[in-house]
Amino acid sequence: MSSLIITVNDESAVFDIGDKTKVYIFENIKPYHDEICDIIEENKLSYQELKTLVESWGGSLELVSLSILIKNYKKNLQEGLPI
Repeated sequence: MSSLIITVNDESAVFDIGDKTKVYIFENIKPYHDEICDIIEENKLSYQELKTLVESWGGSLELVSLSILIKNYKKNLQEGLPI
């Protein structure tokens, strides 16, 4: 089965359409939100470089495919697991 994935913000502005969308999951980086956004928007660092930088700040970073998140979400729903 093929899924159409569309990501939007609170104002319903479309960010991306496609199945190659990736989700960055940051933890413990609150003081660096603006800097992280700038780095990603301007594509300044590779994922590995960004991960190293975030870890040097005491945070963590994971990169997950949105299609994998959706697949696991649907699987959990079917199995009756909490979401």
